[in-house]
Formats: sequence, structure tokens, C-alpha cells
Amino acid sequence: IRHEAVVSTQSTREVNEQQLLFSRLWTQCQDCQGSFHQDVLCSNRDCPIFYKRKKVQIDLKEAQAQLDLFAW
Repeated sequence: IRHEAVVSTQSTREVNEQQLLFSRLWTQCQDCQGSFHQDVLCSNRDCPIFYKRKKVQIDLKEAQAQLDLFAW
């Protein structure tokens, strides 16, 4: 049980970190778009934030799936 608690805590921390990073990148994209009240509609393939945001989105989904293994 102790090992599961450690892994669960690590998974929770990873999800939180990925959520925070995604939020920061999302805010940068909103700022670039000029609106904080609309979804970001960006496909600028020259923008490094676009790719970072997409990578973090994938990493977040994977981290959340790992955390969901501990759901009751």
C-alpha cells in the first residue's frame, strides 16, 4: 500500500505540474491572439509555444490517465 501511495502522490504532482504549465502556455496564446475570453484558434507552425502547448496537452492526458488508475 505504501508504494501505491507514493506512486499516486507522484502522479497527482505530475498532473498538477502539467496543468499549470498548460495554463501558462494557454494564457500566452490568448495574449498573442488578443483575447482572454475566447478559445485559442492557432495553427501557426512557426510558433514554438504552439508546439510546447500541444506537447504539454499530450503529456497532461497521459499523466491524467496514469492518475486515473488510482481512482476508486
